[in-house]
Amino acid sequence: MEAQHYFFIIGALILCTAPVLLLATAYAGSDKEPSERLEFGKHDTWRLLREENTHIASLSQLLRRAGLFSSSQQLRALGGAFTVIVLAAIATGVYTLYKGLDISQIFIAIIGTLSAGIVLAYLFLKKVAEDRQDALDKETMMLIQTTRMLWRVGLSLPKTMGIICEQLHDLAPNCAKELALAVNKIETGQSQEEALYELINSCSAEGFKEYLIVIRQQSITGGSIDQSLSELYALLQNRRRMGLQEQVNKLSGKMSLVMMVFLFPALLVFAAGPGFLSMMKSLSNLGSGG
Repeated sequence: MEAQHYFFIIGALILCTAPVLLLATAYAGSDKEPSERLEFGKHDTWRLLREENTHIASLSQLLRRAGLFSSSQQLRALGGAFTVIVLAAIATGVYTLYKGLDISQIFIAIIGTLSAGIVLAYLFLKKVAEDRQDALDKETMMLIQTTRMLWRVGLSLPKTMGIICEQLHDLAPNCAKELALAVNKIETGQSQEEALYELINSCSAEGFKEYLIVIRQQSITGGSIDQSLSELYALLQNRRRMGLQEQVNKLSGKMSLVMMVFLFPALLVFAAGPGFLSMMKSLSNLGSGG
């Protein structure tokens, strides 16, 4: 490789890392408090980007479903993932440069590493979000029974949600965290209907969403929710039973396929093997006698 290629690669790396270094220098040299320095970057900018770009809004929603609620948590997660991907791309570039590849091959390797890192990070985030929504569905049945018991005692809806957040933190941690967000918004002055509506739109777990719809309807109409929660509990039980039956049917089909592929040939050899050998011996005797 020629010397100008080395200078070109070094210049490209400097251009990639210069904005990060300048941002870090500006942040370290600022005289304001940390909360004041990052207030705009963590909240206003991220909120504006979510409102103006549908892809960023979808990414923020996916992060929210994965358990990253605040803007600062989401930005830290994105910053960490971006840093890891960039470092992997730089390491790939250095490795290909050490191997003496052409400049075009080096750039292809760097771009491929960046693309693969972004795809893997997105798939990992999507898997975490799906697992968390499944955990919300599994915890909803306990949440329903606890809400019914507290409602029968005569507690109000905000008080019931507050007790659930405190007492079910170990048994239903995901549901407790979700409800804690609504409780905090209600305590800061937001109406129950708006807080629950935002919570409904931020999750994709069907059972938990139906639970939120029931208690939001109660906050609007002021009626009893005991019968509605009882019906929802029976519905979720039937849904879970059907899901388990479906899993058993799929497992039976997989086991049947395994038996057909591995066990049936062995049984065929064991059952038909002696007869086949006897027939071959008889044919050989006839041939030798002829």
